[in-house]
Order: sequence, then C-alpha cells, then structure tokens
Amino acid sequence: MWQIHTGHSRSQTSQKTCAFSHNARDLTQECSWLKQLLHTRIKHYFEQSEHTTQWHITEPPEFTSVQSPYGHFIVSNKLSTLERLLIILALTPVITPSLFDVLLSINEQTNRPFTEFGMVERDATLYASAATAAFILGGDDIMTQCHVLKTLHTSPLLKRVLLHHTDGHAPSLLSAPLALTAEYVQTLTTATAYTPESDSTFAASPVKSNMTWQDLVLPTSIQTQLDDIIQWVKHGEALITEWQIGKQLRPGYRALFYGPPGTGKTLTASVLGQAVDMAVYKIDLSMVTSKYIGETEKNLEKVFSLAEHRRWILFFDEADALFGKRQTSNSANDQFANQNVAYLLQRIERFNGIVILASNFKDNIDNAFFRRFESIVHFESPKPAQRLSMWQNGFCEKTRLSPDINFQQLADQHPLSGADIVNVIRCVSLKLLSQGRSEVHLRDIHDAIAQIQVNHTQPRW
Repeated sequence: MWQIHTGHSRSQTSQKTCAFSHNARDLTQECSWLKQLLHTRIKHYFEQSEHTTQWHITEPPEFTSVQSPYGHFIVSNKLSTLERLLIILALTPVITPSLFDVLLSINEQTNRPFTEFGMVERDATLYASAATAAFILGGDDIMTQCHVLKTLHTSPLLKRVLLHHTDGHAPSLLSAPLALTAEYVQTLTTATAYTPESDSTFAASPVKSNMTWQDLVLPTSIQTQLDDIIQWVKHGEALITEWQIGKQLRPGYRALFYGPPGTGKTLTASVLGQAVDMAVYKIDLSMVTSKYIGETEKNLEKVFSLAEHRRWILFFDEADALFGKRQTSNSANDQFANQNVAYLLQRIERFNGIVILASNFKDNIDNAFFRRFESIVHFESPKPAQRLSMWQNGFCEKTRLSPDINFQQLADQHPLSGADIVNVIRCVSLKLLSQGRSEVHLRDIHDAIAQIQVNHTQPRW
C-alpha cells in the first residue's frame, strides 16, 4: 500500500517537474525573441536615415509540441504577434527584468529617458507599457500606436489577463504599465495552478463542509427553492442558447438567504456548491471594505473578475454591510456607502456566475436588489420536527443514551437553532471524552443548553 502511494506521488512529482522544465524552455525562447526585437529596433531607430531599408519584424517562435502551460496558453488562444508581444513584455519584470536595460538609455537632449520607449516605474519596478510594444513594432509610427491601443480595447483575452491599473497615474491604456494578474503570473511562470487563497490580498476564502445534500434538514419549501438554483446550473446555458431566450435573461443567478443566526444559511451554501460541483467562496468583508474612495469597488472587482470565468459561487455573509439600504443624507460617509451599493447593483447584474447574499433581516437589504434576485429563501428557526431529526442524528455511534433522555421532549421544550443544537452535542461529546465515558445523561444535555443560553444573553462587552 505504501509503495503504491509513493509511486503515485513520484509520478505526480515527475509530471510537475517535466511541465516546469518545458515551461522554462518555452519562456526562454520567447524571451530570446523579445531580446532580438529590442536590439534590432533600437539599432534601427538610432541608425535610420533616408537610405535605411524598411525593418521587418521577426516572427515569434512556433510552439508545435504544447507541453507547457505557457505554450498551451499561446496555442489554445491563437495569440497574434502583438498579443504575444504584450504578454511577454508583461512577464519580463517577473522573469528577466534585465532585458529592459537596453531601454534605459538617457536622451542627451532632455537628460531624461527616451519617452518613446514607453517605460514606466512603479514601486521601484520597471515596467514596459503598450507604448513600448508600439515602439518595438513601428518606432514612432502613430498608426502602429493606434493599432496597439485598439487591440487593448477590443481583445477579450488581454482584458482578462492584464492587470488593470486604476490608480490614475496613466493618462491612457497606451502608457499604463503592463502587468499580468496574479493568476496568470503564477500559471505561466511556475507551471502550477493558481489558488487564490494563497494570495494574501484576495478577499475571499473557500467554504467547505463534510455534510452532503442528504444530511441537510430543511423544510420542503426551502428545498424546492434550492432545487431551482440547481436546475439553473444544469440547464441555464441550454435555456439561453438552445431555447434562444438569452436576450430576455440576465447572465448568472442571484439569491438571497435570510433568517435568524444559526439557521444554516452558510452551511446550505457550502453543501449547495458540492451538489452542483462548484466551489463556494465567502467574501471577507474586512478585506473588501476600505475607508478610501474607490478601494472597496476595486477589491470587489478583483473577486468578481477572478470568479467570472470559473465555476464559483460567491457568498456574501452579513450582506447588510455592503448591500444595505442607501441613505438620503448628504454626509460624506453616506455618499461613499451609496456609491458602493450603486457599484454592486451593476456588478451582480452582469456577473455570469451565482451570487448568494445572506442576511439576518431581509429589510436591511436595499430595495433595488430585490428586483435582481431570482430566489429569495427564508431560513426560519427549525420546527420541533426538524429539531427532533437533528437530535436523533447528532450523536455518534460510540455514545450510549441514558434511559432518561427523550429527544421529542428536548425538541418540544427547547426552541434552539440548528447551530445551537450542534454546539450542545459538541459540548456534551467533549465532556464525555474528557471524563472517559460513553453514556450521555440528560443532565449533560441540560448543562450544555444552559451554557449556550448564557452565551446568548451575556453582554458583548
């Protein structure tokens, strides 16, 4: 058994090493192509005269055997020469920043770097810009600059992979620093899949549960509404394309889960993700919200953009903080909050995935969002029949119940939430383990319930 497992691990390690090696080889070829372009353009630019022959750009290397993530990215997306040039220019500060040394020449007339080279410095790092690509391809030709600018505006691929700078430094896309998103930097350089949770600046984290769809104890009304979401995931694309009613529908699916704390809103979202084979990411409000104007939208846009082309469910817990009702006062804080709500109204409407908002109170959400929800699911406190099911299925098989325990009475007499029942069972089970016994007494359960109730009623500070 151990030998089989070890062999499998070695095989996986070998495959990763091979992919990394092929990736380094392809990147080396691409960098050599860029180096040749740079030196040829610089030489041609400074030596040009009326007798200088027209310069023809060297075509990029051809990747016939796609064995690396970088090669696969180039071939599968059918990148043009310009798109490849922009991508490798964006990668150069990460892998071979010395390639830009040739562009650091000082103009003797201005005692400044040559403006036409298009180099940009940000945070002590030297970046190329789209103007650099235009210079490489056409020198100071204005038509080439316009062609590069048009490509930036129209290429879906470049919009997806390039990092969008919103700091206001660059007057146009042509002069903005070229950089790839963290996802593509990792994938195209290390040949490993990007995991957003490894990025300390990513404001969301995966929500997982060991429970299955069959483990949920929910009323039939809620199960029916959740089934609507499942059917959308399974048949939504066919509804838009095959049935051709896409013009009448918004992309994606939006749902509101509301109800008292502990009624299973977060748990249901995580289990729903398992049921439809979609990762659930919970938005970290502490990392999203910012006191600086525009930063909250910027942080949210990073999450939405990354989730746009993946099978993700975005889960906003305590959504009141972001999706709360807009205020009519003219204070700076209220105007700032209203601006965030206006952004979210537009963003969730054009998001093509699933967005779930969770709130304790439905009335706390801005009214404009309700027109955009496909489902509004009310999570009520569990009824006695549901509480009975939770009590009966909560304790593990290693425990024994004393004769004085009557789950029906517990369910009828103690209107606990689902989370509270789980906490009671956890407290009792820990007590049994610490005391070295397996029999559960009614007193154990009553003590745990009393502790839970004290926790709910004691002051927060």
